Amino acid sequence: MLEAIALGVILGILTGLTPGIHSNTSAMLILSLASMLSRYFNREELAIVIFVNAIVHTFLDIIPTVFLGVPDEDTAVGVLPMHELVLDGKGISACINSAFSSLGGFLLSIPVFAIYLSLKLDLSPIVPFVLIAVSAYLIGSEREFLESRLKKSLQALAVFVLSGLLGFLCFGNSNLLLPLLTGLFASPILLTSIFSAGKVDRQKIDFHNPSLKDVASGVLAGSFVSLFPSISSGVATLLSSNHLRDNQRIVSAISSANTSNSILCFAVFFSSGKVRSGAVSAFKMLFPSLDPLKILYIGLIASLIATLLTIAFAIAFGKFSEKIKPSKLSLIVFVFNTIVVYALTGGYGLMIFALATLIGFLAVVFRVRRVNCMGSLIVPTILVYLL
Repeated sequence: MLEAIALGVILGILTGLTPGIHSNTSAMLILSLASMLSRYFNREELAIVIFVNAIVHTFLDIIPTVFLGVPDEDTAVGVLPMHELVLDGKGISACINSAFSSLGGFLLSIPVFAIYLSLKLDLSPIVPFVLIAVSAYLIGSEREFLESRLKKSLQALAVFVLSGLLGFLCFGNSNLLLPLLTGLFASPILLTSIFSAGKVDRQKIDFHNPSLKDVASGVLAGSFVSLFPSISSGVATLLSSNHLRDNQRIVSAISSANTSNSILCFAVFFSSGKVRSGAVSAFKMLFPSLDPLKILYIGLIASLIATLLTIAFAIAFGKFSEKIKPSKLSLIVFVFNTIVVYALTGGYGLMIFALATLIGFLAVVFRVRRVNCMGSLIVPTILVYLL
């Protein structure tokens, strides 16, 4: 088991620190390579690898968001606040704050995990109405800049609907989720970073004590989101931080929501058998009968390790950030993503990837949150439930 935890931690480091690559991707990769990996790990251990990877990822994915300006879907909401912290020389502080907020989010999620296990949750009858309400909130909560609030909401609606239509084209083909989500969420930021010549300022090492209130609000949002299909950690981070204005408080709420949603998606699976993430889907196919208490114990170990790793990598990135060229790293990741999309999904997948990238760029042009691109999953789900 220790070897499985170690491999999960290593994968969490790789997916967390590599822009544009999510733990769901590595989970599906492990699943596809299960027969080959069975020489070294049994199916239970491979399931543990996927679980540990999912948890560790939620800690470390803050680092590329802070220092490279390249978030994944789960941290996209916090790009601007984190960028401002870096400009103030507080990038390391933001990462340390995030590490302890994620750890606090995991700890506060344990009683929620237990509650979920005691209930056989089946919220299917109200799913479409909840998704419609969440969609309306996403679109209506855009903050205006120079434009009117109505114009900003219409722009958000356009991104939401277009991504929803593209998602509907991909519905029923799980292989197309990779080009769809990579194009919508990773490519626009990667391409923007490629043509950016900016450098990260020198960072100071200090500690901002996360507020229990902000961590708890993140757990509340993560708990809510984990109950429903097609609503990701990106939405949880928005729900938890939309009312906040202080950048460090936003980091706390986002980080705890991200980790809380990740662990509670597994609780929902143990409670009702419902799948709420790619990692849980792969986990289910490998070893669905793992003891939930054992999972919590492993999760606690992984969270403690991830906390220390996040602090260590944050200091390392901060110390040498002046030497890092985000444009080159982003170019390598973008080319890698393009090759993987074509290798796994062919020409049609590449077309979906290109269309998704254009829609994602539309969010950048309109200056609306990329979380509106979650219409790609929410709209098809609503239609399936209602039609």
